Amino acid sequence: MATVALLNIGSELLRGRTINTNAAAMGKMLLGKGYHLNTTLVIHDDGPVIRQSLDDLLTGHDIVLITGGLGPTKDDITKTVLRERFGGEMVCHEPTLRRIEGYLARRGRRLLESNRQQAFVPSTCEVLENEQGTAPGMAFRENGRTVVSLPGVPYEMRHLMQHKVLPLLETRYSHQHVATRIVRTGGVPESRIAERMEEIEPKIDPRVSIAYLPSFDGTKIELRASGEPAEAAELDAALLQGQDLVAELFAKYVYSREDKTPDRVLAEYLLARGITMGTAESCTGGAIAAAMVQHSGVSAVLKGGIVAYMREIKENVLAVPAATIDEHGIVSRETARAMAEGARTLLGSDFAISITGIAEAAENAPKEDQPQAWIGYADAKGSTALHFRLFKGREVNIQIAKNAALIYSLRCLWASFGK
Repeated sequence: MATVALLNIGSELLRGRTINTNAAAMGKMLLGKGYHLNTTLVIHDDGPVIRQSLDDLLTGHDIVLITGGLGPTKDDITKTVLRERFGGEMVCHEPTLRRIEGYLARRGRRLLESNRQQAFVPSTCEVLENEQGTAPGMAFRENGRTVVSLPGVPYEMRHLMQHKVLPLLETRYSHQHVATRIVRTGGVPESRIAERMEEIEPKIDPRVSIAYLPSFDGTKIELRASGEPAEAAELDAALLQGQDLVAELFAKYVYSREDKTPDRVLAEYLLARGITMGTAESCTGGAIAAAMVQHSGVSAVLKGGIVAYMREIKENVLAVPAATIDEHGIVSRETARAMAEGARTLLGSDFAISITGIAEAAENAPKEDQPQAWIGYADAKGSTALHFRLFKGREVNIQIAKNAALIYSLRCLWASFGK
């Protein structure tokens, strides 16, 4: 089995100015094709350091993937180091030059020498054309080993990995069959999941590994199996059987049997049925609506959203009765339901979701003023609400509350409109 290393180049990654999302994305993409990432190294934009790091990684790996340092600025030196390392001379890759010229022309910009230099590559490399950007990828071979250099821009890297790098690796190296099944849950802690899993673990094929991955949108239960390609059908069947057992055990908490976020699951559900949605948000400040608009086509079902942060907006825009707030408080079941009902009426949607809560508490605040939220839901059949406590800092609490509202929306919709 081929061994793989990743070399991320960029001083900004080490100084905390840029988050290294490429490592996680590349590891996931490699694993999906049956390659296991053994080593990840992050280094500064420094020629000798790049050269030494590459030599060190090549002594123990069959494949080294490099990201970063291919832009038009002076600190982008990866290409120069690779030419020195693998020999040859710099030559102009005409298709890349034409793409750069067209890219700049469409934006009314002239071609600078720094832009032109991006089309030059070492003559010893195989050019991986980058349809998503200006800097091409480059692949080198040495004694059966492969080095691939990619731009550090995440969407360019992902495009090249999917369309160029992985197909290239599959022609050169054997790989395992790797399959994954997912069960996404909300409202049940990781510790409780692990405890209850003991009930079904003896029934799951021992070749299936199980991981619990908690995040702001619940706990993802990941079942994975890997083996020789000849075992593919058998392993897939074992995974499906394990997924069925997990989904049945946690049926009350499952919101997806795919690796999809709550907003994506909700968007797909609404689009498939033509159900329209409205939102009324206080403590989340529009985060629920913002999550929904990330998905294509959602304009057909998302009517709109109201950020009702202050009391007068709840009363004057959403028509929440002042008596309701006076008697029960702003953070209450009754106010959450009234907000959802008001949003549904105002926006003319099939249903509305609301949230009112406390994202951050003052030091030594009483229990009733500790971080918490009420989620309201309203459709033509009536309204309901859900309460939950929050235990993190302000930013995290907002994300947790947003996802809780999305998952609660799904459960209420399933009850009213069916799964």
